[in-house]
Amino acid sequence: MVFSVFHPMQEEPTTNASPERDPVNLPVPAPPRHTADSQSLLAARVPLRILAADDVRINRELLRQLTAYFGYTTEIVANGAEVIEAMVQRPFDLVLLDVQMPVLDGLEAAREIIRLQPDPRRRPKIVALTASSEAVDQAACIAAGMDDCLAKPFSPRAFEACVIRLFTGAQAMPKPAPSPLPPPGAVPPALIDFKHLEAALPGVSGAQLITIQRRMHDALVKDFESIWPRFVEAIAHQDPDRLAPALHALKGCFSALGWKRIANRCAEALLRARTGQFTEWTTLPAELQQLYAASTEEMMRHFAAIAPTESPRHRP
Repeated sequence: MVFSVFHPMQEEPTTNASPERDPVNLPVPAPPRHTADSQSLLAARVPLRILAADDVRINRELLRQLTAYFGYTTEIVANGAEVIEAMVQRPFDLVLLDVQMPVLDGLEAAREIIRLQPDPRRRPKIVALTASSEAVDQAACIAAGMDDCLAKPFSPRAFEACVIRLFTGAQAMPKPAPSPLPPPGAVPPALIDFKHLEAALPGVSGAQLITIQRRMHDALVKDFESIWPRFVEAIAHQDPDRLAPALHALKGCFSALGWKRIANRCAEALLRARTGQFTEWTTLPAELQQLYAASTEEMMRHFAAIAPTESPRHRP
């Protein structure tokens, strides 16, 4: 059985390369509205040199936006090997590591950081970025030497609380409980959770918000088109070992933009792939294509509603 790569019916976006080699160059968000005094910015209270790694393009952009909101300029790379390379060249205070990455994953990178810098007083704090809410996976991060875990997609408040916990010793707020998957037969969620999308871009509004959302959608499209062939190949060979990482990557890219229904569908299939219970080899590709198309149309309607004088397929 052969499946073709699904290409959405939209024009190729025009983007500029950022210093981190990503093709999406987003505006820096404004600081929080309530912080007239710059000293109230988190970066002023807790100055940090931050390094972050994630293999999904849209997650890298969210990390850049979120940390910039708090006043940080973050160096962002795509895998653990690039993390080690960057750390050899310059020091960092905080390293944010996606757990599942190619070349060198987050657990392997954390172990290598600890090997290179065995003194905990001199090495950076290491925080896992994990899409899994399972306690066993979070325990694996701590066992690898990481100092804390943030479940993706995480909020600005969760990031701020993590920084305060690690660098001041204060408990800013308890960690929020991860959202469980809906039970079988439950009413499906909205295609897109726009409240999540707005919360993920603090300090951004008006034309800047529209621009960032459009470019983040372009990043999602590029992520999808790079991940989909791996998914198709795993399906064609009925290989759950290759299917699981492809589903994990798809779930991550959809979750980052608040595409709730398709992200949940990927999460359900991922759980079955990891437990040897996946059987939807002939039906899942078409189902995901339909959800992707429906979510894309919903996003285009959103753009048309917030900028009714522009074409919904316009790319700034």
